[in-house]
Amino acid sequence: MSSSSQQQQVQEYTTSQVTNNATQEVNKFYIKEYKRLGQGAFGVVSKAYMVNIDKHNANLKKNQTDVDGNVSTDWEGPFAVKRVLAQTEYKSRELDILKVTSHPNIIKLEYFFTDYVLSKDKANPNGVNSGVPGYSKNLYLHLCMECLPQTLQHEITKHTKVQTTIPIFKVKAYAYQLLKGMSYLHNTNICHRDIKPSNVLIDPETLLLKVCDFGSAKQLDNYPSISYICSRFYRAPELILGKTQYAVNIDNWSIGCVIGEMLLGKTIFQGNDPILQLREISKLLGPPDKRFVFLSNPGYDGPLFSEKLFSGSVRDRFESVFKNLKNDFAGVELLMGLLCYDPDQRMSCLDAMCSDWFSELKHVESVKEFKLPKDLFEFTEYDRLVLGEERLKKLTE
Repeated sequence: MSSSSQQQQVQEYTTSQVTNNATQEVNKFYIKEYKRLGQGAFGVVSKAYMVNIDKHNANLKKNQTDVDGNVSTDWEGPFAVKRVLAQTEYKSRELDILKVTSHPNIIKLEYFFTDYVLSKDKANPNGVNSGVPGYSKNLYLHLCMECLPQTLQHEITKHTKVQTTIPIFKVKAYAYQLLKGMSYLHNTNICHRDIKPSNVLIDPETLLLKVCDFGSAKQLDNYPSISYICSRFYRAPELILGKTQYAVNIDNWSIGCVIGEMLLGKTIFQGNDPILQLREISKLLGPPDKRFVFLSNPGYDGPLFSEKLFSGSVRDRFESVFKNLKNDFAGVELLMGLLCYDPDQRMSCLDAMCSDWFSELKHVESVKEFKLPKDLFEFTEYDRLVLGEERLKKLTE
């Protein structure tokens, strides 16, 4: 049983029912959590190393030793261990999705287990159910995933502090991988529903990118879903209007916001509340069309921000805001395709991957000190089937 004390730098505990996601083997593990990587509304993430105690004891019986005669302790990791309250009423949607996803640009689930955790609780001075005054004991699900050095948010912030933006070549490498990973999810109708820079992991040395945090993700069906989803600054306009019968392309809007943020060095749309968020969007895209508003939510009776707030065309406005895309037709086309009011007209991840904006990545292995991941334009048979001949030709020619 572990403690969730934030002051404690290292937490050590043993748990007996750890499932290997690849083999489904269940073993006893010793776990050492070194530091807190992040914390949100749904749980905490810590960096950890693990030892398979059953395997270690088997080696002890076989007298398997290292060169110094010591029994070898096979540490595994580092892992990013996400701890969230176990939902006893229904299965964890996040766990179900991570169990079956396998893609180089999607975070990989290595192990998972449930265990009781002591956490501070001022409302429980007598320690009811825990035996420790001021603490409660609750059952938590632990997801042990691969660990990358930092988030895309850290990379953006690092450049902003020195008044620069991420080099265009790196933006393209990250954007392409984000689209590639999300197209894989969307092909199975899995909608992430919270794409933002802090939910995208990167390795700035190798330019590898992986999508993480599937706490809001859902495999969409024909039934309504909640519209109050996705962090506000990255929320698609149809969600702001209250649309409940939406598709995976709400993620594509968020992806456009992330790409734009990498280019600008700051969040594109920063409304102080959900409705004012729509006003911020209208400053770039112009007023939303009344037909779009009606189809999103016939009952919407909020402000429409129908007055145009800029002169010239929407394309002119994009070029004015994203100054580093001036005279970059393909880059502007990509952003305008993703940041589109009408979800039916919004560019798909598959089509966005084929944008001429990414052509540079196909013909070089590196630019200056930036070296690209080797598998950017490698595709499985399933990928090839989904892409289709025309897209595949464009990506591999």
